[in-house]
Amino acid sequence: MRPGPALLVPTFAVLAGSVSAFAPGTPAAHWSYLIAFAALVAAGWARLRTLRGPTRSGYALIMGALSVWLAGDLLYDILTRIVGGLGEVSPSDALWISGYPLLAAGLIRLTHLRAPGRLREGLLDGLAMTTVMAWLCWQFLILPAVEGQRLSLSVAVAAFYPFGDVLLFAAIAVLVLVPGTHRGPTLFLVAALTLTLIGDIGISTLPELFPSLSRALQAERLDGVLLLANSLLVAGIVHRDAGRIADGAAREQRLHPARVVFLGVALLVLPTASGLSHFESAVSRVSLLVSAVLMTGLVLLRFVLVVREQERIRAALAHQAGHDQLTGLANRPALLARLEFALSRPRVDPYSPVLFYLDLNGFKQVNDRYGHSAGDFVLVEFARRLTAALRPGDVAARLGGDEFVVLAEDIDSRDEAAALRARLQELTAEPVRRGDEICAIGVSVGLAAAEGGHDADALLAAADAEMYVAKNLTTA
Repeated sequence: MRPGPALLVPTFAVLAGSVSAFAPGTPAAHWSYLIAFAALVAAGWARLRTLRGPTRSGYALIMGALSVWLAGDLLYDILTRIVGGLGEVSPSDALWISGYPLLAAGLIRLTHLRAPGRLREGLLDGLAMTTVMAWLCWQFLILPAVEGQRLSLSVAVAAFYPFGDVLLFAAIAVLVLVPGTHRGPTLFLVAALTLTLIGDIGISTLPELFPSLSRALQAERLDGVLLLANSLLVAGIVHRDAGRIADGAAREQRLHPARVVFLGVALLVLPTASGLSHFESAVSRVSLLVSAVLMTGLVLLRFVLVVREQERIRAALAHQAGHDQLTGLANRPALLARLEFALSRPRVDPYSPVLFYLDLNGFKQVNDRYGHSAGDFVLVEFARRLTAALRPGDVAARLGGDEFVVLAEDIDSRDEAAALRARLQELTAEPVRRGDEICAIGVSVGLAAAEGGHDADALLAAADAEMYVAKNLTTA
């Protein structure tokens, strides 16, 4: 199936569902709902066959949820015609209930693809909001329905539906709160979940609000809402950008103001409810306490993760400010700061500190012959060898290009400086091997000691000049 205009799908559902809204309980409403639902499921699976890539698994779970819901409707219709009245619980309930976790799993999968590596924050915020939603469902939907009743299959099954709505609410919260684009198919998915939640809550609460109307008639009036919600799920799959729902997903890093508002409301619900309501039953008080503890734990965990992320970012920025990005060695500002500090300290031996200025020979030829990637490989390998050759307390830095500097503070004689210089010159005795490429390089080393009372810039310039003398002797 070629992806057509996604808006045609909910338009079709509105036309089919209007029969249930205006003529509930009639055969026309019944068959228009079933035929339209079956057509939507068929269209979704046909579109799914054309999708490729990792998003296909998420959409397959969504279609699995729609399929089991349709199977539940068909099974209920068949059993009703064969057996008659099925009572409060039927085999279809197992299918209807199983659709909720399938739908939530598919949406979480798509959300993970939209924000790889950034799902944790949105998941925690979604769980915080879901905790409040779960408590509200428990306190005002489940508990009033089961109080005074013995535990039975019908009571247990009735409790599963509000928890399914909690799963849907969690999927909405995570889908909205996780960074990423909220356009295209995502907009259809959010709208579908919202309508499903409204329809389910309506089916649960309308009998209490309008007891004069039969439960079956009220449910059939809402069939059009649920059909529209299901069509929006299919519209998200049929959308031309369904396979690219994760493209550029992690670019959005800012905290959206709506996220703060939603979390603020979630944090206010539990203390407000405890202050305005008097919960007489022990079950109500325990559920409120458990929800408050869980909410507090989620908020604290979120706070700890934010603080640790900020600490990690600050540490990374501090490291980048003082280190060369390619080799990981100190950069010029960090070297000069360390050198100025070494020169400012009282020195027992006036000979140190000593600077060794290193410049690679033949590096340009490596770049010209093998390319800049090979040149970068040579620089990284030389930096590794240089770090391994240093003594404790010595500092190695890369000034740029193929120029390196070593600062040695604990050298008390010219002979010791000459010995370290000779060790540095041996770093290129073994050529650098990169696969089948053999990169032969050399190194020229200039030496300058602080015995003449140099400042940092002068000492660096003296070592640089000494390096050029050594380089000219090498190439002469």
